Amino acid sequence: MSIKHALVVDDSKSAQFALEKQLELHGLVVELADSGEAALEFLEHRIVDVIFMDHTMPGMDGLQALAAIKRNPRTAMIPVMMYTTKEGEVYVGQARALGGIGVLPKEVHPQVLFDMLLKLGLVQDKRVSDSTEPDTPQRRASDTDNGEAREQPANGIALPALVSRILEDQTALRVEFRKERAGFARDVANEVIEAQRTVLPVYDTIPAPPAPSAPTILIAVTALFAGAALIFAMLTWNAVHTNRTGTAASDAASQAQSNDLEVTLHTQETRAKARYLQSIDTLQWAMNQSAGIPFEELPFDDTRADQIRNLLEHLVALGFHGRVRIESHLGEFCLVGDDGGYRLAPPDLPVESCSLVGHPLDNSSFLADRQSVDFADFFKSSPVVNHSGIVVELIAHDRAHSMNQVAFPADLSNAGEWNRIAERNNRLEYSLITGDG
Repeated sequence: MSIKHALVVDDSKSAQFALEKQLELHGLVVELADSGEAALEFLEHRIVDVIFMDHTMPGMDGLQALAAIKRNPRTAMIPVMMYTTKEGEVYVGQARALGGIGVLPKEVHPQVLFDMLLKLGLVQDKRVSDSTEPDTPQRRASDTDNGEAREQPANGIALPALVSRILEDQTALRVEFRKERAGFARDVANEVIEAQRTVLPVYDTIPAPPAPSAPTILIAVTALFAGAALIFAMLTWNAVHTNRTGTAASDAASQAQSNDLEVTLHTQETRAKARYLQSIDTLQWAMNQSAGIPFEELPFDDTRADQIRNLLEHLVALGFHGRVRIESHLGEFCLVGDDGGYRLAPPDLPVESCSLVGHPLDNSSFLADRQSVDFADFFKSSPVVNHSGIVVELIAHDRAHSMNQVAFPADLSNAGEWNRIAERNNRLEYSLITGDG
């Protein structure tokens, strides 16, 4: 497991220090910020794996900072845990509504903090880790032996241990069946001997046997061999029957345990796939929340190049295989014309006085009309675009194929209100299509 980074946002130095020490005990690298503004500035240049956010701080409070983090596509996927003395279901509901994963108290119990980090995949459960000698110090995943990273056990079900336990159970079951069968055979033999003792006569003295004749000897020898053959047949049947019974019972137990294992594996696989798809859906939602483009900007420029690069890096980290479709839709702006072309109408101009309600590119579906030179170079040469295994599709819709995301109310009267809605419709729409889609 790679080293994980946490950002603690709190104006209290003592609270920062207390949480920092607890997180470092779990191998996390901790960054500190003393305000919401400082946290946002930090996140412009760095990405962390989890954020702990205080509520009451000078300037921007924790909920405002949380909302700003979730509005930014670059940081929207970072888990944010509110870390505060504030309590109550209403506050928890507000934090979750804004995208927070929950609320921890300032005096958080170490086990509660560990469980939260475990759910986020930031620490490993020691119960599935390899045991070490009592005097051997624990090492992080970043420590190396002979220049190679030490392999860490994976989270989830410990398959080798489970399979080994199943095999041990099967062996013990076979031994138990054989013991029971042998005991039953001994009991039957004892009952037969007792019955024979009861039926056969008992002599005080052993009478002298008469001299046997040749036919008598032949009959006796034949009976002896027949008895021996009968005893051998009975022993053979008993061994075969014992083996079949024990094997059948063992096979039934083995099949039941195999079925349990198959169900467990299927459940783990289903849950993992559900979490993966949920992450993809959340990422797509976050990208589309702030995809509006001002009238003066090209849909595909340097800003969008950075956003697309960050998106693809997140998808590669998730193990995404599929297509990323990015569609450019045109907004219907209220425009006025002059010698240089069209520009946005003054905000107080009545809508009916607009020279054009639409977009200068209404009749164009060429990507070249909507991208900057730098964006074209980025798209052509970026490794994450061309060598990540993810197919990126850029589509430019003309007016006939552009779709409005927000409808225009019938009572809009001035250009300012009209163009605020048009800018939301003048947007990029992201679709993340998995390999199965």
